Amino acid sequence: MRGSKSEIAPGVWKLRVYAGRRPNGTPIQVTKTVHAPERKAGAGSRLADSELAKMVASVSAGRVTAGTETVGNLLDLWLNHCESIGHSPTTMRKYRQIAEAVIRPELGKVRLAKLSTRDLDTLYAKLTARGNKPLTVRRLHTIIGAMLSQGERWNMVDRNVSRKASPPPVHTEQVKTPDIEEVRALITEAEKVEPVLAALLFIGALTGARRGELCALRWSDVDWEARLLTIERSVYEIKGGGWAEKPTKTHQARRVGLDDVAIEVLRRHRATVDKLASELDLRIPRDSFLFSRSPVGSEPIRPDIVSKFVPRIAKAAGVNTHLHALRHFSATQLIAGGHDVRTVAGRLGHADASITLRVYSHVLPERDREAAAALGRALALPHKN
Repeated sequence: MRGSKSEIAPGVWKLRVYAGRRPNGTPIQVTKTVHAPERKAGAGSRLADSELAKMVASVSAGRVTAGTETVGNLLDLWLNHCESIGHSPTTMRKYRQIAEAVIRPELGKVRLAKLSTRDLDTLYAKLTARGNKPLTVRRLHTIIGAMLSQGERWNMVDRNVSRKASPPPVHTEQVKTPDIEEVRALITEAEKVEPVLAALLFIGALTGARRGELCALRWSDVDWEARLLTIERSVYEIKGGGWAEKPTKTHQARRVGLDDVAIEVLRRHRATVDKLASELDLRIPRDSFLFSRSPVGSEPIRPDIVSKFVPRIAKAAGVNTHLHALRHFSATQLIAGGHDVRTVAGRLGHADASITLRVYSHVLPERDREAAAALGRALALPHKN
């Protein structure tokens, strides 16, 4: 099998390889354009020969597609691939929502061979004009980029056109964190309405655990003697009802230290649970859920229930906040208190301390001023008589 090359402009080569025939008998031509580093006649001839040889080898091995595949075809293959390699159910749900809401209706019928960077920029501009936030468009861009990168590996596209696309810039906003008095007011109000959720919020503020991680905690995760809490699972809700468990976001377990306050909160909560079980003549299994509406902790409180509970309680307490803000509260209090970012990242379950630095960088200037003051005190000039 042979291919052909032709110089269509100085240093620009058009490569063609015959790849068989379609069902209707028309020939399939696999093409590629190669640009030489120098734009002069004849430049890049050897580079073109090398790329042509690769194309011929791919066609001979049956790794080249017919060229009629669409973005929708690749999208389906990519989603199935993501699921097969273990992406979490919640991640897959988000991917499929974005795929069906935006990617398929806007780009699904576009042939992969015809998809261009301009197509993507046009889509991003259209979504921005509709009022979508830059971060939302950026997330879409990330998904399209990942899909096209996999398409490159599968030889379904010659190049990932998203690399040169221009999604709107995202300006990081400072996270809004409730202060100590606001968190106390929130927990006090929650205690009046549903003590089990008040305990969950208290532990959330003290550990910085994520919503699903808090819901997944079991009594067997509490090491009373070592004063440690093991966080290794997360609860998520199944579409159509029900719940299931998955690993943490980083797929790694972590052990978080518990102070006197956290231990006391858990002891009081356990005493309440034991009292109810005794009244009902029930036994609480060791691995029952720590936060549950079941007398024996047979199932967790659902994450969405907690998320909807907090704004209602916050309004009653006169506090403008939400559930995830308790995680921010835990992180900012620790950093402001002088604890190193690596330790804070470990408690939060961040895979990399750089994530913690990026999200909570607004806290660091205060620490810098304290550091400056400490150096000044150490090197204070002697008083002149």
